[in-house]
Amino acid sequence: MLNGIGIHQELGREIFIGALYSESLSNDANTLLRNKQPMRMELKIVSPEGITARRFSRLWIEGLAVNSKADALMAQADNTVAFDAMFKGRLIQNDHVKISNTPGKGVTVSINDVVLGTIKDENFFSMLLATWIGSVPLSSDYRDSLLKVGDINATLRGRFTGINPSAARLAEVKTWSGDVKSSAQAKSSAKAVAVTSAAASPNEIEKPKVDASTPVAAGSASVSSKRPATPVKAQDEDEGPALTAQTLLARQFYVSDAIKKIRSKTKYPQRALDRGQAGSVRVAVVVDRQGNILGASILESSNFDMLNKEALDAVDRSAPFPPLPETVSGQRFEFTVPMRWTLPE
Repeated sequence: MLNGIGIHQELGREIFIGALYSESLSNDANTLLRNKQPMRMELKIVSPEGITARRFSRLWIEGLAVNSKADALMAQADNTVAFDAMFKGRLIQNDHVKISNTPGKGVTVSINDVVLGTIKDENFFSMLLATWIGSVPLSSDYRDSLLKVGDINATLRGRFTGINPSAARLAEVKTWSGDVKSSAQAKSSAKAVAVTSAAASPNEIEKPKVDASTPVAAGSASVSSKRPATPVKAQDEDEGPALTAQTLLARQFYVSDAIKKIRSKTKYPQRALDRGQAGSVRVAVVVDRQGNILGASILESSNFDMLNKEALDAVDRSAPFPPLPETVSGQRFEFTVPMRWTLPE
């Protein structure tokens, strides 16, 4: 049964529409994450530009990094690499991705009904699902939309149902299928990466620190007054070195450590707190190999300028970040930071 449908946006543009199916409906994320019944995640690309394989991969890698503990990331490193390797190129508008969990049979991944591969460990599905409805989701609105217990807007449901790939695209994706083998390094290599860094637990990074004693300047500054209006783009092309367990974990631990540092520098603007302003912001950050910030911009903004400005200021206060690990290739590295301000109860 359809539990909910949500739209993921970046920079005010729709990227994909996601849907969550389960044998039993629930509005409680933890209940669904513990669910051992058949479940399915679906997404349909709506962005006219599509989404590159690397960018699509980064959404999952970052989501796993901030919603999972270090031991779980290590245990699923090989499966994450295999999952990443299934997607052979850019996803285009109208593509339909399904991630299905069948107890006793594992997690099957398909695009446009072409099966790309199966991952036998059913725990991998719960980790993927946490990137959508866990403590640090793509956005709070997206998570809430997936937890509607079947109470779906008819227009959105119809729109989702009406999205279908072309016949030519179906034929193209068939060339992606086949045996997908993990290119992971030995687990001893993955463990060597893990001992140098600890992934932040969801409880540690779920909420920005509330610091009511810190004054802020009067007025609400424009969020683009100090930074570029558009994000500084990292290497986001389709081509790139294949992930291994070692490079995957290095990226994930770097992201989780960077986010943990930013959260520790995040405050609740006193005037926003006094006015009852709350909301979520997602910031894209690009650093060079030395950890210096090359650019920071808002991918998803809240309704309040003070929170948007604080998100960018917190990134500035956190600089510089540690140098990139040798196992992370490229001269620049991009990651996103989800932030949420909730009013004290």
